[in-house]
Amino acid sequence: MIYNAMFLCGILILVAARASAEELMLRAPLVPVRSATVYAGMNARMQQVNFEVGDRVVKGDTLMVLTRRDLRVKEAAARIALKKAQTLQARLEVLHDKKLISDQQLENVRFDAEVAHYNWVAAQMELDRTAIIAPQDGLVVEVNVKPGDWILAYSAVARVIDPRDLQAFMFVPEGKMNAIQINMPLSAVPIAGRKRALPGRIVGISPVIDPENGTCKVTGLFLNAGKYVRPGALVNVTIGR
Repeated sequence: MIYNAMFLCGILILVAARASAEELMLRAPLVPVRSATVYAGMNARMQQVNFEVGDRVVKGDTLMVLTRRDLRVKEAAARIALKKAQTLQARLEVLHDKKLISDQQLENVRFDAEVAHYNWVAAQMELDRTAIIAPQDGLVVEVNVKPGDWILAYSAVARVIDPRDLQAFMFVPEGKMNAIQINMPLSAVPIAGRKRALPGRIVGISPVIDPENGTCKVTGLFLNAGKYVRPGALVNVTIGR
């Protein structure tokens, strides 16, 4: 994604230092506060992909479905075994009430039925893993697979972001850090498109200085900025105004 690439490449560029020690302008991309990479939970063939890039999803939606015939067979066998154990238990309980079998015999059958139940639950849980679920509400911004692809366990298959609240990671020179505080106001102006100033505030300050470049990482939060700019938009962020 473009905003990840910009962040990883350290595109945070010092644009200008104002005369005032309390005001500083930095350039940075606005990235989602909440984003999630979705991974496959097993080796399997991709059966269906239910959403495309740009679609909105709700937490719990089934993004994709993997196909594993062996797991379907295993679940069906466990379900049949459970039904058989429960039927036998019901019959022996009738016989027990008539004093035709011992308490120990009934207890053994009840134990077998309980084991069959947990075997079916385990098989069902394995089968459920073939459904790849949206981990949060948001926007699908990456789909890395298509039906028919062979998927390896723990491979990234999609990415979902919440495009509303955005944040910027700024690297402030060590000499300017004395003037930086939590909750200090920020103003972000997009480089391209509409020049609407987006209000924000500082929500995080790294406790360490990077010894390689002498800067400190500062995190700015811009609530509802996604209403006016797309995630990944490059902005000039003014600190202290």
